[in-house]
Amino acid sequence: MRNVIFFSTNISRVATNQNDLMFRFQKYAQGAEANLELNSACIRILVGGVHPMNKAVALSNIEVKALPLFLPAQYLALKKLVKALKGPVTLISGDNHLSLLICRLVMCWETNVRLQISIHASIGALLNPINIAEKLKLKFLLLNIKAIDSIRVVSKSDLINLKKAIPYYKGQIFVAPVPIEIPNTAFDRKLSNIVGMVGRLHSERGIKESPAIFKDLRVARPESKIMLIGDGPERAWLESQLGGFKPKPEFAGSLTQSDIRDQWPKIHVLLSCAPFESYGMALREALVNGVFVVARKNETTELLQVRFPDVMKVFTSTYEAAVFIDDFFNQEFSPDRVLAVRQAIESEQDKYLTQLAKSWFI
Repeated sequence: MRNVIFFSTNISRVATNQNDLMFRFQKYAQGAEANLELNSACIRILVGGVHPMNKAVALSNIEVKALPLFLPAQYLALKKLVKALKGPVTLISGDNHLSLLICRLVMCWETNVRLQISIHASIGALLNPINIAEKLKLKFLLLNIKAIDSIRVVSKSDLINLKKAIPYYKGQIFVAPVPIEIPNTAFDRKLSNIVGMVGRLHSERGIKESPAIFKDLRVARPESKIMLIGDGPERAWLESQLGGFKPKPEFAGSLTQSDIRDQWPKIHVLLSCAPFESYGMALREALVNGVFVVARKNETTELLQVRFPDVMKVFTSTYEAAVFIDDFFNQEFSPDRVLAVRQAIESEQDKYLTQLAKSWFI
């Protein structure tokens, strides 16, 4: 069995809440034990930028060490750990620029290391950067791509698109999206007139077109309510655009995954305006919680609509989005339909988690 190390120079830059991220890795380790029949599947995590994690972290199967933000010190700490493990190592880079750079430097001295990166963003968006910083990061990734042993993407369409973009790559590219929690209860819920948005309030998520959708919806259904979960650079702009709405929209801010789970029963329809989706984690979380979904048309959302046409619609215009939301407000909650969605997504996740565990430990 291989040793597994996840390394990130600055975990605070990761959008996922730090506690959620730690428990996610615990789930990965537990899944490896169960699916691959490993006796002790342990993951070691070295991260910078998290001072509270200097305290002991009470997670089974996980060893966590917080590092200073000084990059040379991080390099020495990672090199020391790899050497101390005295066996084959799977090294997972927490990002594809600074963390990847330090992983590559460590590999200059250690030959028994297998390097893996993850691409959680849409491959279409990754290959079409919109600013200088993103262009430089992409160039650095492509310069180092031949030294990477495996690449984890989060959807089949991303896998196809990446293989087309780097046909010379000889390593393994596989699909393993971030798992979502499949609830076992809440089959008896009441529907409301609340439309929610969940995720970062960022221009890349198509936030700019949401006010027009909400305005069209208010014409058809004046009593409809708006809930926005998340934070980001477009929050102030969005608050100004929705300032005159009655009832007043609720801005819940950034929440942990457990807090978001508490909010799903309040939401009737989830709206997503993102022009690109990699896996659509929030969309799937909504569906397994009995929330209808209206999402902008793209590769991922079209595939989800084909699988779950009764509970999901894709739109191409703001007016069409408002019509779909209003239609879902008229529909009743169906426990049988939600159960079918949960079973389909859970089966899909089990297959992906086994694939991920094999890439790390075998």
